Amino acid sequence: MNEPNNFVRTLIVLFAVALAAMVFVSFSFSEPPYEISGGILTVLFLIAILVLSESFNNLSLGKVLSLSREVEKKQSENTRVKEENKELRHELFKIVSNVQQSQVNNTYNAPSDEWLKLLGVVKAKDSEPDEDQKEQEENQQVVNYVAEQARRREQNQARHKRWKVSEDLAIEKYAESLSVPDSEVIKGAVFSQAFDEIDPIMSRRINFDGYIKGANLERFIEVRPKSSFSPMFQERLYVMLNKIFLYRKAKGISAELILLIVEFEGDEEDQHQTWRLEKFYEYFQPAISNRLLKVEHLKLTEEEVVEAESRGQQRLF
Repeated sequence: MNEPNNFVRTLIVLFAVALAAMVFVSFSFSEPPYEISGGILTVLFLIAILVLSESFNNLSLGKVLSLSREVEKKQSENTRVKEENKELRHELFKIVSNVQQSQVNNTYNAPSDEWLKLLGVVKAKDSEPDEDQKEQEENQQVVNYVAEQARRREQNQARHKRWKVSEDLAIEKYAESLSVPDSEVIKGAVFSQAFDEIDPIMSRRINFDGYIKGANLERFIEVRPKSSFSPMFQERLYVMLNKIFLYRKAKGISAELILLIVEFEGDEEDQHQTWRLEKFYEYFQPAISNRLLKVEHLKLTEEEVVEAESRGQQRLF
């Protein structure tokens, strides 16, 4: 866009003013006055051309009068060029995308002939002796591990089954010492659902190994081996005693927990077990003094346990 020339504009303005003054003088003082002559029209037309020349870059007189501005033309051209560039970029992007997609499809869907020639099945190489030996050792380790786990599982099941037999045998011997028939002994006893309204602390239901209801005393039985007096058991025992305490207070009866400590024939004396048992008596001495807890020791022989197991198997058949 060309910069405007102020000097030329000034001359044009002065010239237009002079022409306007001449038109005024001729129009006002000519004879006859106030008559528009052809000369005046020509001068006015010339003034109009000078004014329009400053507003427009091109002025043409022909069949149709047309005026145009260079600035508007350039803006129109710029807009058209931008639209064309936008369309070209869009078309170019589509072409590039199609080319890339074609390359990807050719890569994955149409492998080369050389690659197809290499694709096939061949005979496996003979493994090294060291690798075979290592693989056999690993397989043997897996077999040994599985066998060891199975053996331990069987031992745990057998140990649990044996302890269950010993537990029932201890309860039977204790009931026999009280001259209570087996029919009056409940094995695996729990408080009824109504007990939840008595305990304001916990609604957990506690299982007792046995229960004997006498005329003046109700006995809850818990059987424990001498070797098992861990702190976890002491916490469980405390919950049992609390339940029994709330039970006998609510019903106004005498009730106590009988803790049967089972010793097996042939068990060796362990100083650590003795110390833990002494601590147990020390901790629960208040419960013993309040006749809430009573501890009984029972000894079981191997023959008694085996005989009890035989009786249990006979009952199954």
